[in-house]
Formats: sequence, C-alpha cells, structure tokens
Amino acid sequence: MLEWSTDMVNWEPVARDYGTDWENTFPFALPVSTGGENQVLSDPNDSDKRFYRVVSTTTSSLNNSNSIARFLQQATFGPTRDLINNFPGLDSADLNDAPYTNYATWIDAQLAGPTNSHRAFWRERSNPTYTDNPANAHLYEVSHNPAYGHQLSYYIDNTAYKANTNDAIAVDRKYNDVLFNTEETKKIVWYQMALKADDPLRQRMAWALSQIFVVGENGSNQANYAERWLTYYDIFVRHAFGNFRDILGEVTYSPHMGRYLTFDSNKKADPTKGTFPDENYAREVMQLFTIGLWELNQDGTPILDPNGELIPTYNNSNITEFAKVFTGLKRHPKRYNVETSNNYMDSSLIRADWHDLTEKTLLDGSTQGPFPETEAGVRADIDGLLDHLFNHPSAAPFVARKLIQRFTVSNPSPQYIYDVAGAFIDNGSGVRGDLAAVVKALLLHPEARETALAYDPAHGRLREPLIRLLSYARAFEITSLQTYGFFPFYKLDEVFAQSPYDYPSVFSFYLPDYQPLGEILDRNLFSPELQIHNDITALSLPNAIWWLVFEGIQQDGTTGIGQRWYSQGDLDLSYEKTLATDSGVLLAHLDTMLTAGRLTAANRTTIAGVIDAMPSGSDGELEARAQRAMWLISLTPEFNVLY
Repeated sequence: MLEWSTDMVNWEPVARDYGTDWENTFPFALPVSTGGENQVLSDPNDSDKRFYRVVSTTTSSLNNSNSIARFLQQATFGPTRDLINNFPGLDSADLNDAPYTNYATWIDAQLAGPTNSHRAFWRERSNPTYTDNPANAHLYEVSHNPAYGHQLSYYIDNTAYKANTNDAIAVDRKYNDVLFNTEETKKIVWYQMALKADDPLRQRMAWALSQIFVVGENGSNQANYAERWLTYYDIFVRHAFGNFRDILGEVTYSPHMGRYLTFDSNKKADPTKGTFPDENYAREVMQLFTIGLWELNQDGTPILDPNGELIPTYNNSNITEFAKVFTGLKRHPKRYNVETSNNYMDSSLIRADWHDLTEKTLLDGSTQGPFPETEAGVRADIDGLLDHLFNHPSAAPFVARKLIQRFTVSNPSPQYIYDVAGAFIDNGSGVRGDLAAVVKALLLHPEARETALAYDPAHGRLREPLIRLLSYARAFEITSLQTYGFFPFYKLDEVFAQSPYDYPSVFSFYLPDYQPLGEILDRNLFSPELQIHNDITALSLPNAIWWLVFEGIQQDGTTGIGQRWYSQGDLDLSYEKTLATDSGVLLAHLDTMLTAGRLTAANRTTIAGVIDAMPSGSDGELEARAQRAMWLISLTPEFNVLY
C-alpha cells in the first residue's frame, strides 16, 4: 500500500497493489495512469505538504474450506457444510487464483438453477379453493397443492382463514403451532426461502434488490395480506439475474409501490380545482432507484463543475415535470379469488384520461411527447422516462455501489465500482443492465476475493444483523419443530432493528452514506449497517443468537426470538457434539462455519480456555461445550465484520 501523512504519525492508504497492478483507494483516490510497464500515481493537490511511504503486508492464505466459507458469507445468507463440501474446486490448488474459475462455476450453476418463488410457495399452502390463472403464470399464480393441505393463512373479503387445525399433521402435533399472527405469514415464507431454498444466490440477490426498491410495512396498509407483499417481492426473485430495466418497469407499474409512494390514482393537473400530480415517486425513482443525487463518473467519484462543486442530477423543476409522467395508473378492480379486497397483484390499470400526455423535458434537455390519449400513449410516456433514467450515465455506478455495499464492502475503491458499473453498462454482448453479469463482476472482483486486503483498515463491512442470526441457523442446519416445518422467527425488528418487510422508510434500514461519529467519520468512510448498531442492538443481537443456540425459536415473556414459550425450531448440533471433546477440533470447525478461518489466535485461545474448563462426559455436556463455543464466537469482531 502507498500511504500518505502530514505529520508522519497518522497514515492513510491512497493506493494499493494486491497482485493486479496499482489502483486507487477510497476515500483518498490518487489518479492512476498506466504507461508501458509502470503505473504512475499523481497527487494534484498539496503534494509538497505530504509525506509518503510504501508498506508491504502479507497474509497466510486461508485453506480452501475457509475461502469457500468466506465467499458464501458474501453470496448467500450463510455457508452450510453441504455447500462447502460440494463446492467446485474444493481440493484445487488454484481455487483462489484469478480469474477465480471455480467460484465462477458455482455462480454459473446458480444462474442456471431453479427459481423459488415466494408467492408460489404460499399459494400452494394457502387457499384450497384457488385455481391458477394461466394468463398470469409469470406472477406465480399456481394452484393450491392438496398434498400440502392448508398450512398458511390467507384472506378473502377481509376474512382471515388461518391454517387448518383439523389437518392430520396438526392433530398429531401441537395444532396451535399453526395459528400464526396473519402479518407474520409473508415473513415465514421469507425465512423458509432464506434458510432452505436451493437457489441461495438468487434469494440473496433478491434481498439486496429489495433494499433498493423499498416497500415497507411502515407507511403501508394491509400488512396482514400476504399475497400483495409476496407478489411484489417476487419481482426481485424472478429478475435477480435478469435485467435491471425490467425490475424498474415492474416496480413502477406495481400497484403495491403505487400505494406506498402515493402515485396510485395520480391524476394530471386540474387548474380549476388547483390540484397537481403527486411528486413522491418522481423524486424517489431518481434519488433512490436509479441515478442518485449527484452526477457520477463510472468509478463512482463525483463529477465536479468548474468551481469544484458537485453537480446535481436533477432539481425541483425536474421532479415537477416527471410527476406528470406518473399519472393515470391505478389498481385494477377486485379480481375473484385473490387475497385482498383490492387488486394489488396485477400490473396497474391505465387511465389515459387521467394521464398528462403533454410534451416532457428530460434531464439532458431533450423532450418526449406529446402522446395520444391511449393506453399505448401512456406506456410510451412512462417507459420513455424509465429508459431515460436507466440509460443515464450515473445509473451504472450508482447501482453498482449500492449492490457492492450489500454483498462485500462498505467502501469500494473507484476501480471496484468502475468494473462492476462496466458490467452493468455492457455484459460483454452489448446488453445494458444484465444483473447476472453484475453479480459475477461483483463477487469475482479481486477486491472481493483477495484476502490480503484484510490488512486495509477501510476494507470490509459490518454484517447485517439479520444475516448474522440466519448464518447460525444455516451453519447448524436448523430443524423445524413447527407443525408444517416452518421457522417462525418473531418480530426481529424489535430485537435488532431488521427483519423482512419491516423497513422503517423508503430509505431502507440504513443509508449508504451513513458515517458514525469517530474514526469512520474522521476518515470520511462509510458504514451503512452501523446506523442500526447502537447501544441497544449491540446487546440484543448477541442475545438473539444466544436464544437460537441455547433455546431455539422461542421466547420467555417478552424476551426471545419466537412467538411461543416452547421452541419451534432448534439447531441440529449432532455433528458438533462429535467434535466437542477436543476444543481445538471443535473451534477449527466453528472457525470455518462462522468466521471463515479468520478467528484470531488470541480469541481462539480465550474460547478454548472456557471450553476446556467444562466437563465432556455426557451427551448433554458435549452439547453444552459446543453451544458455549458457538455463542462466544458471536461476540468476536471476526464474526461480526466481513472482510
């Protein structure tokens, strides 16, 4: 690493070379130019006021199992023994050599693999009288599956129908297990997919995309009606490896989003009544979904005007102009046999007479329209603006940075953003917005794969609390004790400020540019997840992991992670108990599953000391040793930070 200092005491990295030539780093990015065999770093500002030094670091390479576990921490909701043991190239000497062919093989298999629809899973297990609508097959309107019976709640005409307590399975077990609170139904489906679906990369990508195109319970109505939420979330499941433009289109025409951002039934201005189109979606589709606030270079650095100032991507007049575009969309009339009293499943109905069909001025000064007062005219107006935003130069780096932050690092270098944005711009076949190309570029970039970067203090990120909890459930093969095999985690947003669908606002759980006070702010770095890491959640998350490890999915009074006083899901520690007599062997396994080989020697020694002081004679004592080691690892930086 090349570092600079003004006092020869405090040093900051400004460039690095981890075997792929010099590149600049965030936030002190020196321009790098290539000439012949050498790279040249230039410092255009205050070069006579700084000292420079080159620092070399080395790291012992992780073994293959640990390297794969580290990759799966990034690409899934957490590694499992099965995923590690069946990973391509597990025994290859060149597993971690660029261009990371074995990792690419795994990604390719995920891209070609199945799609586990959340709505289809619910449909097959809910309304027994429902039959599928072939015209909407792409929305997973599958029929009820009699083999599953009535397992999950649904609504018809505002009446809730909970699971069948007379079902043979329910009678055989504690039938009241099936009586979930109706607002939990969609979350139960989400947990099932996160923990057990055989398309873990797709499910992980859908979760990342859902944090960009946010619709949350807070600010929405009908939180109990699972179908409208599952239909919306499936946009990201279906298009996880598809095209970003398709997602943008389906989100825009979704009545669920229309209701959330208040442009459902949005009408053109009426001067006689003094009414104007709602501007909410026109603002957020730019600020949060496509181009952000400031014009960007492909590497994510801001474009500056001649005075060195940031250049806004849009202004209030653009919002007012684009609000005219998002008029004339409304929910379809109620359709038989769907769950809600209103139709939130079908794409919005178009009312051409409500739409402002006049000419619109776009961000670059070009215009579109006017359009005829027809459905085709309305679609041409809306789709024209979406195409304009999708093709905006800032869209690729804006989306690239957001996705990088959700998978790998909070402070990607300009080169990392440039490369991932490049995959967004062109997938190699001239296609823009191909998310399959984007996720490959993101996960196979040297900045994601090279372990030497662990020595860069700006590298990595705090892991999301929800993923930290679920990684335990996946690593230790959680087994459901619930009647129908579900995992009813309960109100985790009240435990550590994050759970599916419980976004506090359209800005998601945290801001991409969040800077907590202290060293991170002082260095002008970012750590989004730290926005919900406070003096309460810093304690409640390890407490939640304690509950999962020692008690399972249950609660005691107001404490715990379940809805019942008895466990509805336990970790399967049968394998860990076979290792527990030897603390070294046990910790080597837990190091792989929980910290991907990064557990420090000091922390390993401390935990081993605790375990070695515990008895190991009986089956219960072996389980207790494993549990104690598992929980203590949850307190380490190596588990909580991904790097």
